[in-house]
Amino acid sequence: MTAAAQFAGQGYAAVPLFDGERVRAAAGDIAEHIDRVARALYLPFEQSCPDAPLSERIDRVHERERSVANLLRVAVCTDAHRGQGLQALANDPRLIATAEELSGRSLAGKIVRVRASIACFPEHRHAWHSDVARDDGTACGKVVVTAWIPLSDAGPENGGLEIAAGRQPAPLASIGDDGFEIPEWRLAGLPRVRPACPAGTALFLDRFTPHRTLPAKATRFALVVWMKAA
Repeated sequence: MTAAAQFAGQGYAAVPLFDGERVRAAAGDIAEHIDRVARALYLPFEQSCPDAPLSERIDRVHERERSVANLLRVAVCTDAHRGQGLQALANDPRLIATAEELSGRSLAGKIVRVRASIACFPEHRHAWHSDVARDDGTACGKVVVTAWIPLSDAGPENGGLEIAAGRQPAPLASIGDDGFEIPEWRLAGLPRVRPACPAGTALFLDRFTPHRTLPAKATRFALVVWMKAA
Protein backbone atom coordinates (compact mmCIF):
# COMPACT_ATOMS: atom_id res chain seq x y z
CA MET A 1 0.00 0.00 0.00
CA THR A 2 1.31 3.44 -0.90
CA ALA A 3 1.60 6.17 1.71
CA ALA A 4 -1.15 8.14 -0.07
CA ALA A 5 -3.53 5.15 -0.02
CA GLN A 6 -2.82 4.47 3.64
CA PHE A 7 -3.38 8.11 4.58
CA ALA A 8 -6.64 8.21 2.62
CA GLY A 9 -7.98 5.06 4.25
CA GLN A 10 -6.37 4.97 7.68
CA GLY A 11 -5.76 8.65 8.43
CA TYR A 12 -2.00 8.34 8.88
CA ALA A 13 1.19 7.45 7.04
CA ALA A 14 4.81 7.11 8.16
CA VAL A 15 7.19 8.39 5.49
CA PRO A 16 11.03 8.14 5.61
CA LEU A 17 11.85 11.73 4.77
CA PHE A 18 15.06 12.93 6.41
CA ASP A 19 18.55 11.61 6.94
CA GLY A 20 18.62 10.12 10.43
CA GLU A 21 21.87 11.82 11.36
CA ARG A 22 20.43 15.19 10.37
CA VAL A 23 17.47 14.63 12.64
CA ARG A 24 19.60 13.51 15.56
CA ALA A 25 21.81 16.57 15.03
CA ALA A 26 18.71 18.78 15.26
CA ALA A 27 18.19 17.37 18.75
CA GLY A 28 21.33 19.31 19.65
CA ASP A 29 19.18 22.45 19.54
CA ILE A 30 17.25 21.07 22.49
CA ALA A 31 20.38 20.35 24.50
CA GLU A 32 21.64 23.87 23.81
CA HIS A 33 18.30 25.36 24.86
CA ILE A 34 18.34 23.44 28.15
CA ASP A 35 21.87 24.75 28.76
CA ARG A 36 20.74 28.31 28.01
CA VAL A 37 17.83 28.16 30.44
CA ALA A 38 19.82 26.35 33.14
CA ARG A 39 22.57 29.00 33.06
CA ALA A 40 19.97 31.71 33.74
CA LEU A 41 18.88 30.13 37.04
CA TYR A 42 20.19 30.71 40.56
CA LEU A 43 20.63 26.95 40.75
CA PRO A 44 24.26 26.08 39.98
CA PHE A 45 24.56 24.99 36.35
CA GLU A 46 26.26 21.74 37.37
CA GLN A 47 23.04 20.67 39.09
CA SER A 48 21.26 20.72 35.71
CA CYS A 49 23.16 17.50 34.85
CA PRO A 50 24.85 18.92 31.71
CA ASP A 51 26.90 15.75 31.20
CA ALA A 52 23.86 13.46 31.11
CA PRO A 53 22.54 12.19 27.76
CA LEU A 54 19.67 14.29 26.45
CA SER A 55 17.37 11.28 26.84
CA GLU A 56 18.08 11.19 30.60
CA ARG A 57 18.86 14.76 31.58
CA ILE A 58 15.44 16.04 32.67
CA ASP A 59 14.74 12.81 34.57
CA ARG A 60 18.01 13.19 36.46
CA VAL A 61 17.27 16.81 37.34
CA HIS A 62 13.84 15.66 38.53
CA GLU A 63 15.48 13.41 41.13
CA ARG A 64 16.79 16.50 42.94
CA GLU A 65 14.69 19.46 41.80
CA ARG A 66 11.27 18.59 40.43
CA SER A 67 10.29 22.23 39.86
CA VAL A 68 13.47 22.89 37.86
CA ALA A 69 12.91 19.78 35.78
CA ASN A 70 9.40 20.99 35.00
CA LEU A 71 10.69 24.45 34.09
CA LEU A 72 13.14 22.88 31.63
CA ARG A 73 10.35 20.74 30.18
CA VAL A 74 8.13 23.79 29.65
CA ALA A 75 10.99 25.83 28.18
CA VAL A 76 11.77 23.12 25.63
CA CYS A 77 8.14 22.72 24.61
CA THR A 78 7.64 26.49 24.38
CA ASP A 79 10.69 27.83 22.59
CA ALA A 80 13.25 25.20 21.53
CA HIS A 81 11.65 24.86 18.08
CA ARG A 82 13.32 28.15 17.10
CA GLY A 83 16.71 26.41 16.93
CA GLN A 84 18.42 26.44 13.56
CA GLY A 85 18.47 22.67 13.05
CA LEU A 86 14.84 22.23 14.05
CA GLN A 87 13.74 25.12 11.83
CA ALA A 88 15.59 23.51 8.93
CA LEU A 89 13.44 20.40 9.33
CA ALA A 90 10.20 22.36 9.73
CA ASN A 91 10.92 24.44 6.62
CA ASP A 92 12.23 21.63 4.42
CA PRO A 93 10.23 21.80 1.14
CA ARG A 94 9.80 18.01 1.17
CA LEU A 95 7.72 18.22 4.33
CA ILE A 96 4.92 20.40 2.95
CA ALA A 97 5.14 18.73 -0.47
CA THR A 98 4.52 15.32 1.11
CA ALA A 99 1.73 16.71 3.29
CA GLU A 100 0.03 18.24 0.26
CA GLU A 101 0.35 15.00 -1.69
CA LEU A 102 -1.14 12.95 1.15
CA SER A 103 -3.97 15.34 1.99
CA GLY A 104 -4.75 16.40 -1.58
CA ARG A 105 -4.93 20.04 -0.47
CA SER A 106 -2.83 23.17 -0.81
CA LEU A 107 -1.27 24.17 2.49
CA ALA A 108 0.03 27.48 3.75
CA GLY A 109 0.97 28.50 7.25
CA LYS A 110 2.05 26.28 10.09
CA ILE A 111 2.58 26.01 13.82
CA VAL A 112 5.83 24.41 15.02
CA ARG A 113 6.63 23.13 18.50
CA VAL A 114 8.75 20.51 20.27
CA ARG A 115 6.86 17.85 22.21
CA ALA A 116 8.22 15.23 24.59
CA SER A 117 7.40 12.01 26.39
CA ILE A 118 9.32 12.19 29.69
CA ALA A 119 9.26 9.29 32.14
CA CYS A 120 9.24 11.52 35.25
CA PHE A 121 6.25 13.51 33.97
CA PRO A 122 3.66 10.89 32.98
CA GLU A 123 0.85 13.38 33.66
CA HIS A 124 1.99 15.41 30.64
CA ARG A 125 1.60 12.61 28.11
CA HIS A 126 -1.18 13.44 25.69
CA ALA A 127 -4.34 11.36 26.10
CA TRP A 128 -6.55 10.40 23.14
CA HIS A 129 -7.20 13.48 21.01
CA SER A 130 -7.23 14.70 17.42
CA ASP A 131 -5.38 17.79 16.30
CA VAL A 132 -8.66 19.40 15.29
CA ALA A 133 -11.21 18.87 18.03
CA ARG A 134 -13.61 21.62 16.95
CA ASP A 135 -14.19 21.83 13.20
CA ASP A 136 -15.13 25.52 13.23
CA GLY A 137 -12.73 26.76 10.56
CA THR A 138 -10.89 29.11 12.90
CA ALA A 139 -7.54 28.92 14.70
CA CYS A 140 -6.68 25.22 15.19
CA GLY A 141 -9.70 24.32 13.07
CA LYS A 142 -7.69 25.37 10.00
CA VAL A 143 -5.15 22.58 10.52
CA VAL A 144 -5.31 19.99 7.75
CA VAL A 145 -2.42 17.63 8.45
CA THR A 146 0.21 17.20 11.15
CA ALA A 147 3.78 15.99 10.76
CA TRP A 148 5.19 14.33 13.90
CA ILE A 149 8.97 13.97 13.55
CA PRO A 150 10.70 12.05 16.38
CA LEU A 151 14.28 13.16 17.03
CA SER A 152 15.30 9.63 18.00
CA ASP A 153 13.94 6.20 17.16
CA ALA A 154 10.36 6.01 18.46
CA GLY A 155 7.80 3.25 18.60
CA PRO A 156 5.73 1.08 20.92
CA GLU A 157 8.49 0.74 23.54
CA ASN A 158 10.05 4.17 23.41
CA GLY A 159 7.55 6.98 23.44
CA GLY A 160 5.89 6.61 20.06
CA LEU A 161 2.27 7.32 19.23
CA GLU A 162 -0.73 5.03 19.37
CA ILE A 163 -3.28 5.69 16.64
CA ALA A 164 -6.92 4.75 16.35
CA ALA A 165 -6.78 3.99 12.64
CA GLY A 166 -9.48 4.83 10.13
CA ARG A 167 -9.91 8.24 8.53
CA GLN A 168 -12.70 10.14 10.22
CA PRO A 169 -15.12 12.61 8.56
CA ALA A 170 -15.36 14.73 11.72
CA PRO A 171 -13.79 15.01 15.18
CA LEU A 172 -14.70 12.27 17.65
CA ALA A 173 -14.68 14.72 20.55
CA SER A 174 -17.94 16.60 21.09
CA ILE A 175 -19.04 19.80 22.78
CA GLY A 176 -20.22 17.76 25.73
CA ASP A 177 -16.86 16.08 26.30
CA ASP A 178 -14.51 17.31 29.02
CA GLY A 179 -11.95 19.47 27.22
CA PHE A 180 -10.43 18.02 24.06
CA GLU A 181 -9.82 14.46 25.27
CA ILE A 182 -11.66 11.76 23.33
CA PRO A 183 -13.36 9.31 25.70
CA GLU A 184 -12.48 5.67 25.24
CA TRP A 185 -16.02 4.65 24.32
CA ARG A 186 -15.91 6.82 21.20
CA LEU A 187 -13.00 4.72 19.91
CA ALA A 188 -14.80 1.40 20.21
CA GLY A 189 -14.28 -0.76 17.15
CA LEU A 190 -11.36 1.22 15.75
CA PRO A 191 -8.12 -0.74 15.28
CA ARG A 192 -5.15 0.48 17.32
CA VAL A 193 -1.74 0.75 15.71
CA ARG A 194 1.64 1.70 17.18
CA PRO A 195 3.88 2.48 14.20
CA ALA A 196 7.66 2.25 14.46
CA CYS A 197 9.20 5.58 13.51
CA PRO A 198 12.99 5.52 13.20
CA ALA A 199 14.76 8.87 13.35
CA GLY A 200 14.23 10.49 9.95
CA THR A 201 10.61 9.36 9.67
CA ALA A 202 7.78 11.87 9.52
CA LEU A 203 4.49 10.47 10.77
CA PHE A 204 1.68 12.34 9.00
CA LEU A 205 -1.72 12.49 10.69
CA ASP A 206 -5.04 13.64 9.28
CA ARG A 207 -6.57 16.39 11.39
CA PHE A 208 -9.33 14.14 12.77
CA THR A 209 -7.22 11.02 13.42
CA PRO A 210 -7.28 10.08 17.14
CA HIS A 211 -3.87 9.46 18.69
CA ARG A 212 -2.12 9.50 22.05
CA THR A 213 1.42 9.46 23.46
CA LEU A 214 2.90 6.18 24.66
CA PRO A 215 5.12 5.94 27.75
CA ALA A 216 8.86 6.26 27.29
CA LYS A 217 11.59 4.57 29.32
CA ALA A 218 13.89 7.43 28.30
CA THR A 219 12.90 10.92 27.24
CA ARG A 220 11.80 11.14 23.62
CA PHE A 221 11.57 14.52 21.87
CA ALA A 222 9.70 15.17 18.63
CA LEU A 223 9.29 18.16 16.35
CA VAL A 224 5.62 18.67 15.52
CA VAL A 225 4.43 20.73 12.56
CA TRP A 226 0.71 21.50 12.26
CA MET A 227 0.01 22.61 8.66
CA LYS A 228 -2.99 24.75 7.77
CA ALA A 229 -5.16 25.06 4.70
CA ALA A 230 -4.12 27.66 2.15
